Amino acid sequence: MTLHCLQTGLLGVNTYFLVNDKTKESIIIDSGENYDKVMGYAKEIKVTPIALLLTHCHYDHSHNAKRIQKDGVKVYASEKDSRKLELGQTLCEHFGKTPEPFSPDYEFSDNEILKICDIEIKVILTPGHTDGSAIFIVEDMIFSGDTLFCESVGRTDFPTGNTSDLIKSIKFIYKNFDGYNVYPGHGEFTTVEHEKKFNPYVQND
Repeated sequence: MTLHCLQTGLLGVNTYFLVNDKTKESIIIDSGENYDKVMGYAKEIKVTPIALLLTHCHYDHSHNAKRIQKDGVKVYASEKDSRKLELGQTLCEHFGKTPEPFSPDYEFSDNEILKICDIEIKVILTPGHTDGSAIFIVEDMIFSGDTLFCESVGRTDFPTGNTSDLIKSIKFIYKNFDGYNVYPGHGEFTTVEHEKKFNPYVQND
């Protein structure tokens, strides 16, 4: 398996491609808002996207998902954030954009193990940034969306955000995934060990 990362959109979302090296099929994590850039990159690295996994519903992570879905790519989201996607509750108004409601193909649940492109992904629901936020565990990697950043955390002042829930979610990561690498929705890559020591927002107990 090979990992690629592409920054997309005005907010610099980290769009990840998990690639099966034998089949050249790919999973996209958080496709962002720029359809042409994302799908053009897939062609550049010669992969065929099969699935799109969304850590949460916000516009900067999901706005091109409907168009990618029309290409035959299956979209996965949590139950709670699927409802928001269906209603167009994706913070588009904050970016001066028009919502593009759609229904994801699959709603994953907490602790579910997905096997896509012969890649095993464990889903952990991590409410806080939104009530339906999730992280994805692949081997020793955590794709943390907007739950945990390098020395920072996701905002909780948007609808369904909750600071107490976010802290609980991050402390769960600290407790259960020591030694893992963290690939966040924005910014630099980090590690759980580093965040335990240096994240000023959530201290390790």
